[in-house]
Amino acid sequence: MGGRKTTAELSLLFLLLVLGLGLRHPGVVLLAVPVAVHLTFGLFLSYAERHPRLRAARTVSADRLLEGDPLRIEVVLENMGLALEAVTVEDGPYPGWEVLDGAETAIGPLPAGGRLALGYTARPRRGLYPLSSIRVQVRDLLGYVLWEGGVACPAPVAVLPRCERLTGVAIAPRRTLVAAGTARARRGGTGTEFFGAREYLPGDDVRRINWKAYARLGEVVINQFEEERAADVAVVLDVRADAYPVPNAVDLLDHAVRAAGALCQFFLSQGHRVGLLLYGRYLDWVFPGYGRRHGERLLRELARAELGTTEVFSELGHLPTRLLRVGSQVVLVSPLVPGDEDDLGRLQARGYRVMALVPDPLAFEQAQVGEGPETELAGRILALERWVMWQKLVSAGIRPLVWDVRCPLAPQAKAHWRRAR
Repeated sequence: MGGRKTTAELSLLFLLLVLGLGLRHPGVVLLAVPVAVHLTFGLFLSYAERHPRLRAARTVSADRLLEGDPLRIEVVLENMGLALEAVTVEDGPYPGWEVLDGAETAIGPLPAGGRLALGYTARPRRGLYPLSSIRVQVRDLLGYVLWEGGVACPAPVAVLPRCERLTGVAIAPRRTLVAAGTARARRGGTGTEFFGAREYLPGDDVRRINWKAYARLGEVVINQFEEERAADVAVVLDVRADAYPVPNAVDLLDHAVRAAGALCQFFLSQGHRVGLLLYGRYLDWVFPGYGRRHGERLLRELARAELGTTEVFSELGHLPTRLLRVGSQVVLVSPLVPGDEDDLGRLQARGYRVMALVPDPLAFEQAQVGEGPETELAGRILALERWVMWQKLVSAGIRPLVWDVRCPLAPQAKAHWRRAR
């Protein structure tokens, strides 16, 4: 660094002068002359250029993209002041970004009114990136850093989780809303599933008359169907670090984020009012809502999900139930830890309907580490421990879907949560 070089030359100059005067040796004092000349000459030349006038512009190929999509970034730095001898421009590196083409750094002279450009193609990781500025360093030919800092050129980019399209997921909350949806309301009305029959009343639709019952009983009755209405659905994503006890915990979290995003998009498409809660290091709650804009808001919230640990939210028993409407549907996406099954059972007993989607950490770790005698034995022990957890959940009325992340989620979810009375 040029600042370190200036400090080193000043220290060397001071040392030579002290030694020369202390030892009364003219030769040592003469050695300090070229150092002093070099330092003075460099500082004199750089005095007028210590505050360059720079302007930067950044262009991105897309401000919203999904995981795995490439992103093209181009940055142009323009000099609005005096000519600069050597300029270094850096954009990045950003954590988790894979550079596919180009370079994140550009070095070269920048004359007055000139431009210095860099461009590269990267595959960014899930997250929200403000891309607010670039780092610029200005040097002279003697190696001194004349100026170093950031130049603003904001171009925010949102990398959203890539979600599967789910089908066949049925919910049965204890309370529903007035709006039409796909959740069974347990009352007669307009719908598709047969609910019962009642006596014909004036004004009823004659197309709903049960003619077989009339022929058998001699009374006019009409068929009733179970109403289907919208419901409040709260998708809870577990971001506790203790719930992801695998070497590559961030990758397993990415699978959980994609699953939560797929569930949110599915419930929104069915007309339900969907809320999102990130539970772990912090509480990040998105109030329930409808529509495409709300779905985009949920995906952006999932994009910034990170693992963390705190004593306050170390257990699922501390879920803020005041944020959840009593009788609503709660969908938990979590690998689960021992003890969570009791907390979920108590939540079910308090009037909520609970569904659990469990990204299997055992299958994920076996895919990462590989198979062997020791890993197989450890896997069997952990599988027995988790089997006890599943039995407790089933006894509480919760059927967990244990998702092998090596396979797509959609067919497993459809087979497990298919519509049934």
